Amino acid sequence: MKRVLIASTIIGSLLITSAAAFASTTDLRMTAVTGESQPAKKGTEAIQPANQNRQNGIEYTKEISYLDDGSVGAVVETWVDPVTHDKRIDMLAKEKDGTIHPISQYLKDNGTKWVEVSRNKSGKAVSGKYIKLTEEETMSADTWKSFAERKAEFAKTGWKNEGLLESQDGKQLVKLSGEDMLEDDRQPEGSKVVIHQYVQIEKDLGLPVKLEAYTEFEGIREKRYSITYENKYVDDKNLFDTTGIPMKEHKKLQWIHGVEY
Repeated sequence: MKRVLIASTIIGSLLITSAAAFASTTDLRMTAVTGESQPAKKGTEAIQPANQNRQNGIEYTKEISYLDDGSVGAVVETWVDPVTHDKRIDMLAKEKDGTIHPISQYLKDNGTKWVEVSRNKSGKAVSGKYIKLTEEETMSADTWKSFAERKAEFAKTGWKNEGLLESQDGKQLVKLSGEDMLEDDRQPEGSKVVIHQYVQIEKDLGLPVKLEAYTEFEGIREKRYSITYENKYVDDKNLFDTTGIPMKEHKKLQWIHGVEY
């Protein structure tokens, strides 16, 4: 059965899709879970994150992606336990027959076990499957970033500090901008696509609250998507509990990240 994961966390893949759209219209349903925005290569000033070692519970992030027409592309929720290193991501999956339902994916046992749980429309767990990962597979599967890793990503040299602004609720936000190029094998033949990204970082936490991405092609700049982020700490140890869910063990990794199986 073919499954497509409808996710918003793959900023890099969205940019690749956007570039391909210059040549042809592409389906914006994503077929992978992973990928984060990469810091641009130009610019010199970067924000230094505050409270980088802060651990006040399980780290929760909600990402809502919006397409270029302003419609919601996807909503993805992630949880990371900085102590046990358990991780979870919730999103929607679309089956070949058109059925859409929520799923949860987990990385457990210190990154050595991948679990996927299918849920009904009300969110109740129905069934699950898991695979024990090799060391190499663990490294490729562990792609969700903790708060500290997210902060460090936007603190790297390459983001240009564009100054401060104030949010509607009175928080100070640092504006960052970055510019990059698609890899040569992703560029349209005979042309170059430039990627422009603009990020707003909550100054006190060092975490993003909004990102906008544009592509510039033959002198024309077009908005491709935007993402809003909600970041907070939660205290619910049951978030990673899969006890009592009927589970089937798999031996191959091909069903991870939305690959056909």
